[in-house]
Amino acid sequence: MLLEPIDGVVSISAGLWVKAGSRNEEKHQEGYAHFIEHMLFRGTENYSSLDIARLVDRVGGQHNAATNREYTCYYINVISDYLALTIELIADMYYRSLFDESEIEKEKNVIIEEIRMYEDTPDELVHDYFVETMLEGHPLGHPIIGSMDTIKSANREKLVDFFDECYTDNNCIFAIAGRFDVDAAKKLIEKYFGVKPTVDKKQKIVSLYPVERAFRRHYERNLEQVHFCLGVEGVKKQDENRWALYILSSILGGSMSSRLFQKIREKEGLCYSIYSFHSSYVDRGVFGIYCGTSPENYKRASDLIVQECVDLLRDGVTAEELEDTKAYMKGNIALSLESTEVRMGQLARNEMSFGRNISFDELVEKINGVTIDDFSRIADMILNNKRFSMVSIGKLGKKYRKDTELYVRK
Repeated sequence: MLLEPIDGVVSISAGLWVKAGSRNEEKHQEGYAHFIEHMLFRGTENYSSLDIARLVDRVGGQHNAATNREYTCYYINVISDYLALTIELIADMYYRSLFDESEIEKEKNVIIEEIRMYEDTPDELVHDYFVETMLEGHPLGHPIIGSMDTIKSANREKLVDFFDECYTDNNCIFAIAGRFDVDAAKKLIEKYFGVKPTVDKKQKIVSLYPVERAFRRHYERNLEQVHFCLGVEGVKKQDENRWALYILSSILGGSMSSRLFQKIREKEGLCYSIYSFHSSYVDRGVFGIYCGTSPENYKRASDLIVQECVDLLRDGVTAEELEDTKAYMKGNIALSLESTEVRMGQLARNEMSFGRNISFDELVEKINGVTIDDFSRIADMILNNKRFSMVSIGKLGKKYRKDTELYVRK
């Protein structure tokens, strides 16, 4: 258990984190981690799905869950008076979910509609296609939501087998942040999570799959815009170069004052949305840039993005730009940590990734420690002589759908 009392708030955020996500799935299991996330809200031995919703709603709380490529989280946010209710409900969902066959069949339809909704949201869908392209052949590239075929073929036996494999006590973390008494919280956790221990199992190794990166994929759709992502390999979670890469990403496309935003949107007027991002995992990472633009502006926008990367690689960063970006990042982190939900999530993710908590002061120290030389080194590592992968959705002429070699060189 991970507990962080916070002065000056009236709420608590409590979450059960399971170190299992879409990367733990075999090809025929795509979407199972997400399916199970849904099923834990569909009824337990003690509460129906309506009961769960009503119990949280009647105290003004919020309950939800999220499935990631490497973990799944179930959380409840309430005022601190209802700590006991929160812990009891999450424990009941973890230990006593029914996986009722009739509920599974109904939830299949819900998830299929979710897939259809996602298909109608190209600015989000392109990111899934991008990760799949960057990590082809690896479970990390699986679509988190699954596919029509894998969801339709799922049944109680298959889902329970996946649940039993991944939802073990040695693979879970329970975290609370907010206003609460530590001793009281410990007693409640021991009461509700200590009565029915699950069998600890050795988790299967999921990092030994080969990765084949594709370089060009286009999905022709009748859309007003072309949505595209382009990118290269990043760094894994525990790589100390990540701090310099976070700064590089912020300078390139992390804010309204970033180079890409100012060049592509403000100066050229070629798009509404453009940004860079870095997704890091246990054993690898992906660095990318997203842009949505009209088909006639696609080529110019993509060429300018590559040129901005070349300029950043060749010219580096000024001392003022580096310090401004550090201040921006520290301010963003500080503001986010005013949320008990964010604090609770940080506790759990740090434990899963690094085996310990990383304080705000340590984060500030890491950010402040990045030098211009560090920046130049990571820019060279990530960008120099690297070929971008390009994934796009929308209406493009045939010449833009073909393989394109996009390189960054000094």
